[in-house]
Amino acid sequence: MSLLVVPLLLLGGGAAAQTPPVITFGANWSLAQSQTLLAGGQVQVAYDASRLPQCRATLPDGSPGWSLTGHYRLDGGAESSFDVAGQPTAGAPPVLSLPAAGTLELWFRVSSAGCEQYDSNYGSNFRFTVRPAGTAHVPTLVFQEGWVEYPVGTVKAGQTFVVDYDIDRLPECRLLYNGAPTWEVWVHYRFDNGVTGDLSVTQVSGYSRYGVPVTLTAPAGARSVALWFENWDRGYCRRWDSNYGQNYRFVVQP
Repeated sequence: MSLLVVPLLLLGGGAAAQTPPVITFGANWSLAQSQTLLAGGQVQVAYDASRLPQCRATLPDGSPGWSLTGHYRLDGGAESSFDVAGQPTAGAPPVLSLPAAGTLELWFRVSSAGCEQYDSNYGSNFRFTVRPAGTAHVPTLVFQEGWVEYPVGTVKAGQTFVVDYDIDRLPECRLLYNGAPTWEVWVHYRFDNGVTGDLSVTQVSGYSRYGVPVTLTAPAGARSVALWFENWDRGYCRRWDSNYGQNYRFVVQP
């Protein structure tokens, strides 16, 4: 099991500090990312310690006898850690440098004598894409395995945004025919001004089908968008990822 969260600060190269990307882990198990993560930059992670309320022993002098520590690694590299709350143990501030593009994994651990708990997306860790330097900041709605959803940036009317869906959220309908995939995963969308549609979130290469991010355009005048996902195959298997029929809803700014 792994666990991570950190408050981070991005410093600009000029005289004034620039606004850093912020990853926010909320008290109600919400997750949000303010901007695209770029290689060569840093990230600020804001973690609400109430997500891990266990293991809160107090020392005789009244000071905390527990530690809440963030852990991370970039693109499968070495694991590092930083202090979040309680007694310091890592001796490192919650500021993460992103030297290269790849996947940033975060997870958190709280511990005291004889007690430890994790916030790690059920052992899969929370994963964030670090893009190459110079990549445009395109708003993205992310759907991770483990039933984690969060926005990156702000979706605006009249502009494009990306839906990045992990097809492992819907793993059941996978019928093959002569070794070739006869299944598909679609995103269905509906804007509050009545514009609707659907789009495949997969591509085929040879005998393999894999998930890909897709780009949508928010129409002028829209103020919200509802998304839901459908997985089906030629054997009449059909599964839905629709927030228990409520669909996933996101604000569209003017």
